[in-house]
Amino acid sequence: MLLTWVGTTAQVPADSLPSLFQRWDTRLSELNYEDPEIVSLHYLFLQDILKNMDKVGNQLNTTLARNPRMDFYATKQAYRHIRSKAERMNATFAAHKSRVDQEFYLRAVEELSFRDTARTMYHLDRALQYNPHNPDAMLLKCKILLAQNQYQPCVDLIHKVYTQTTLTEEQENAVSDFTLELYDRLYTHGDELVKSGRAAEALEVFLALEHFCNNMPSGYCNDDYYKGILRSREGVYESYLSIAREAEKRGNREMAKKFYQYAEEYLRRNDEN
Repeated sequence: MLLTWVGTTAQVPADSLPSLFQRWDTRLSELNYEDPEIVSLHYLFLQDILKNMDKVGNQLNTTLARNPRMDFYATKQAYRHIRSKAERMNATFAAHKSRVDQEFYLRAVEELSFRDTARTMYHLDRALQYNPHNPDAMLLKCKILLAQNQYQPCVDLIHKVYTQTTLTEEQENAVSDFTLELYDRLYTHGDELVKSGRAAEALEVFLALEHFCNNMPSGYCNDDYYKGILRSREGVYESYLSIAREAEKRGNREMAKKFYQYAEEYLRRNDEN
């Protein structure tokens, strides 16, 4: 009597069952559920082994009944033992697989402690690959993007944190603190760029700030958040015009119109004074 071993075209003689069980045991011992880089792949390997076991187990009684030389009870016990081991590993893999994203996040935190931003971002991206809505990973990535002055990606991501995740109270507090920090950075950096006459770069900040204020919860921005950036009276009119022209060059008519209007209001206000 021959048994088909799933995954191969070969067939396993009944008297080779002990060696087959040993090969399964060896394969199980080689599986790794602790490394998030390979846990999903090894989980699939385990599923193949379990399928093989099902195939053999479904034929086991018939096979042993037709082969009196085999010790029926000892072989059944050996099969149950290795099958039980595989099932326990399957439960362990399922638990680890369900938190692979958090494992990658913890690796990111560790890499950040060594100031390795590239490796930190790699692990964060891997975490978000497994769970795009992991708030811890999303927030840490936001902080790195902000540190790198990547404002628009940062604003896009923090918006997803607010709209696509479920936060604990602790996470809510952390996100709220970061949002205030983000607004302050946009405000301050925009002001610095305007004062130094770097209209093109200032426009990028204004675009990110507009997106931020249009999509974040109320309370972070008011009606004149653009004007608030331009706190210095010296060169304010020229700053409005330069940003409007830069927006016009890029085909952003709405932004250009907004800053031309600011310039007119500024002149009118100063004429009245």
